[in-house]
Parts: sequence; structure tokens; C-alpha cells
Amino acid sequence: MPKSAIPLLLAPVLLATASLLSPAAHAAGVDDAVATFIGEDGFEAQDVATVDERLLAAFTASPAGAARPDGEASPLEKALLLVETLEPALPRTRTMLRYGQMLDGDTPYAFVTVERYNFGPAIRQMVIEDYGEENTDEPEAFGVGPHVAWRIVTMPLMGQQAALVSVARGEITDKDAEATECGGRGCLAFEPFPDDLHQWQETETTIDIASPYAKKTQGDVAAPARIAAELAIAAGIAGSHDGRMSWHGPEQPEAARHAEPFLFLSIDRDLGQETAMDAMLGQTLLNDDAVEELWQRRVEFPGMVAFMQAATPRSR
Repeated sequence: MPKSAIPLLLAPVLLATASLLSPAAHAAGVDDAVATFIGEDGFEAQDVATVDERLLAAFTASPAGAARPDGEASPLEKALLLVETLEPALPRTRTMLRYGQMLDGDTPYAFVTVERYNFGPAIRQMVIEDYGEENTDEPEAFGVGPHVAWRIVTMPLMGQQAALVSVARGEITDKDAEATECGGRGCLAFEPFPDDLHQWQETETTIDIASPYAKKTQGDVAAPARIAAELAIAAGIAGSHDGRMSWHGPEQPEAARHAEPFLFLSIDRDLGQETAMDAMLGQTLLNDDAVEELWQRRVEFPGMVAFMQAATPRSR
């Protein structure tokens, strides 16, 4: 498996399977994939009803005509909101989302892994080395908490674009995090997105949609879930109609194998001197003879947002 397959990098824990649906609700292939995805070493299954209840509390408004406040939320938004809601807040992080998909007939099942890496301790150590411990704030000011990974499986159901099917959580050691890749660099590397990774072209993109959850952080930049929604629209895997996002998801790649990820989203939060969010979303394994990958990037400072895009030609 690729080194980005985080389950191989986590310490084993006792696992159980949790689901809102009976096994009969899945096709055999999907059912087996869900069990494997949730039951990987290093993840502990969570009670889906409890997680769903806590996640629902993150939604502050119900879109008109929606059965639930989270009815229109995409799998990307839900996965990121889950981490922001169920984990302690951290000021300086790198978040890596990996999305795979399987079809049961026409019903898409989303397999989403979200890893959140805490840069607080490393940044504090740098400050200590430069200014001395006596001139450095307490660890809590930089952020205290483990690197974590969450997995969710979702499907469209009963007025929801992304109803929770199964959920699991794991923790990541520093050693394992250092060996994992996030958007073309190590997950604990301070370097930004490598400029030579993609040939970015700035676009005139403006996205104006309502969010049924808090769309801003305390630093007055977009929350991770909001960033995912905007990038999904920019990438064409969601639409925008009457000020609302409409998720339709990526096309199923012919080259996809089971639930292996083919859509990737990386978000850097305040890893430099200024408040900033730098995010990149990429679609790989495209069903296209000429283009192998499509990438969208969104960079934000308070009061300024820029969008870019890049394409990777297919090797002949």
C-alpha cells in the first residue's frame, strides 16, 4: 500500500464495527469495503448515533426545505466538521483529507479519511530555540493535542447528501506522521505547497453561498468545511444555485480500485507568521485521455482570497 495509507502507520487498538444501517443495506462488495475501511489497524470504531448527534450540533441553520440542518452538506464538509467538533480546537494545523468512492448501483458511498496534524509543539520548540524558554508562552498557547485521524463512510439517505454509515478514530505518532505524505510534502514539513508540484494559474473565481454552519474561524478566515465547499464548486464536483451549494460528487474513476482514495484535499492553517489558510484540492485517476489530474488551490488572508488551478497532462 502507499505510504499515505495511514492505517498501516497507526498503533493497533481494539476495534468494533458501528453502523446506522444493517448489513443487508449494502451490496456485498460495499459492505466488505466498509468493514475493512473502519476495521483497519489503528482505528477504533465510534458509535454512529452519538457522533451524528454531536455533529448535528455544529449546524446553525436549516436550508429552506431541508429535512435536517446538515441535509445539503457534502461528505467533505461533514468529515472536516466532525474533526473540528469532536476534537479540541488547535490554532496551527495541517489537515489532509483523502476521499474514495464505491457505487452500489447508482448509490455512491463516500470513504473519507481526515488526518489533522498539530504543529503547535514544533512551533513552540522553534520559539524556544530562538528566544529561550523563559520568553516563550505556555504550551497551551500553541496548541496541545495529538495528531488524529478520523474515517467516515457516508451515503445519500433520507434527505441527506452524506448520511453517516460508519465512523472510526485513530491517533498518529510523530514518527508515523513524519513518514506520511500530505499534498506533495511530508505531513510535518513546514514547507508550503511546492511551487514546482503544479503550474498554477490564477482564476477569476468568486463563490457566494450560504453555509449552515459557522463559515469563519476566530482568525476571520474561512473554516475548513467552508474551504472544502468552495473548492468543490471550483472543481466542478458541486454546483452553486440560488446561493446554496449542490453536491453531486466526483465522477467514478474507471481506474479506481475499491475504496482507495482518488480525491485529495490539504489545508494549512496559520503555519507562517500571518493568519492564513492555504488549501489544495486535487482529482486524480480522471476518465480523460489527455488530463491525468486536475487541481484547485485557494489561498486566504484576512480580507483577501485567491483561487488558482492546474492540470497534469496524461503521460503517453
